[in-house]
Amino acid sequence: MKRNYRIGAIIFSRFDSNRLFGKALIDIQGRSLLGRVIDRAKLIKGLNKIIVATSNREIDNQICEFVESEGLETFRGSCDDVYGRAIETCEKFNLDIFARICGDRPFFDFDLISKAIKISQEYNYDLVTTMYPRTYPPGLTTEVIKRDLLRNFDKKVSNPFDREHLTTYFYKNPKNIKIKNLQNPNFEKTKKVSLVVDTFDDLKKAIWIAKHKKADGEINELDSILSLALSYEKQIKL
Repeated sequence: MKRNYRIGAIIFSRFDSNRLFGKALIDIQGRSLLGRVIDRAKLIKGLNKIIVATSNREIDNQICEFVESEGLETFRGSCDDVYGRAIETCEKFNLDIFARICGDRPFFDFDLISKAIKISQEYNYDLVTTMYPRTYPPGLTTEVIKRDLLRNFDKKVSNPFDREHLTTYFYKNPKNIKIKNLQNPNFEKTKKVSLVVDTFDDLKKAIWIAKHKKADGEINELDSILSLALSYEKQIKL
């Protein structure tokens, strides 16, 4: 039964990165990394709101300025306590369910997230995911989470690692949690692919894929992205 939930996409982003400083606003074929993530978030079906959640540090002022120029709203909270930042974002914008989107995934699958949102609504899952176990490669991870799940376990999730990584506690302690894992029959072919932008080498790959891929939203666009990623990996090994 489909329930009347208020649903958002929360993009988690910060400016600094130890391995690729300033990566959020780094250029990828004429559009910043965060800009590309925002563009794809706008293609997710069933959303009431898109928010960029960043930290309250001064260095992340430029994230907020960019997001404002894009016509979206931000939430600012703890840098390391992503769990707490997620709860606070949901409370400020009155979200019942949210899609977790990491700001370093310029090719995430908006159709897969749309599917996960629909499943979450219809079957009242606490967490719809591709990480229990992993069924899609890094950069395509999908997680749709109920706000009440985070609220109910807020005091139990005390480990700093779990607070930073948001959902790891639930995969380690799934008892009494309603989790739906999305299957992927083609995972074996692509499980060594990574579409996360975390290093300079990742950036070079992302630029190459962006240069050659189909336009956002075209049919079979994800197949094209995965094929390009495999082709790129093959080239650099030659």
